[in-house]
Amino acid sequence: MLTDTFFVRYEYVPMFTTFMEREKRLLFQCFTILEEIRPFWPNTDVKRKRDGAFWEALHKKLSNEIGLRWLSNPGPDPIIGKWEYRVDANRTREWIEICRKWILELPQLDCDLDRFIKERISLVEVGLRDILEFSEFSGLSGAADTLVRALLAESRKEAKVDHDRAAAELNTRLANSRVPLDYHNGFLQITADRVTSAEIEQPFWSVVSDPAWLNVDLDMKEALDQRDSGGKDPALYASKALESTIKIISDNTGLTTGKERGASNFIDNLARGGSSFLFDWEADLLRAYFSKVRNPLNHGPGNQPMPSLRTEQTSWAIETAMSWIKMLVGRYSASNGLVTL
Repeated sequence: MLTDTFFVRYEYVPMFTTFMEREKRLLFQCFTILEEIRPFWPNTDVKRKRDGAFWEALHKKLSNEIGLRWLSNPGPDPIIGKWEYRVDANRTREWIEICRKWILELPQLDCDLDRFIKERISLVEVGLRDILEFSEFSGLSGAADTLVRALLAESRKEAKVDHDRAAAELNTRLANSRVPLDYHNGFLQITADRVTSAEIEQPFWSVVSDPAWLNVDLDMKEALDQRDSGGKDPALYASKALESTIKIISDNTGLTTGKERGASNFIDNLARGGSSFLFDWEADLLRAYFSKVRNPLNHGPGNQPMPSLRTEQTSWAIETAMSWIKMLVGRYSASNGLVTL
């Protein structure tokens, strides 16, 4: 199974050139963030089994994407010489210790430091994503008894609290280490502007964290990944996220007629008298966004020059889409008696 990892997404975006006390400290802190949630050494057999399975699965995902059978020596350390990552090595260490030893090891002199650090930061990204996905899991057989369902629901609720607390700590650790990254909803992404991150991006990720906005979340993550890696048309993905938001609200409020042919018609639905979602002037601004940003990128130019946005225009397009989505989801949630950040 493929695992989306930070070090692969940003393979061609240089970030780290040194490995000094700051980087060493950050990696240690990243590991403890996960260890505090899944320590493996609790007093109950149930939690011990759960946490052991968590670290085994995490090791398997990371080692597979990196291309290693073992992240670090699975058995006793050799007295002489360097241990080699043999396929036939016997595991006597717990999975958590194999992961710990790997993330805390020092780089070799000829090591690619950028990849070395990115791989290890990926451990906390994938680990937190696994915890988040567990907290959102709802697939339980109808044959399960009431007690089992209640216990699982409580466990998922606890996992969500743990995840959110760990995510906040990770972002603080990254900021304190002056690493331009933010973690949101299972993924690490580059942030170049801490003010924008605090005022726009973080509230945006909060309001789209509900599964109802999954497509919005995915398209916006793709927009940021394309922007940060120099990919093609990142603003197009941001506009898709915004269009999905408008369509979801139109559908869920019973305003969709089935005759819509594009974003403009769905905007009309939200601006329709009595809907209270958009004022006329807001609808005009939204139409202009799609007309000037999305449409040129989404259609073939024929014999005209290929449309493109400069770097600062791309960032503006993404941040503007985030602001619109944050506002629209906030209004929708308020109209349904929900609480938003």
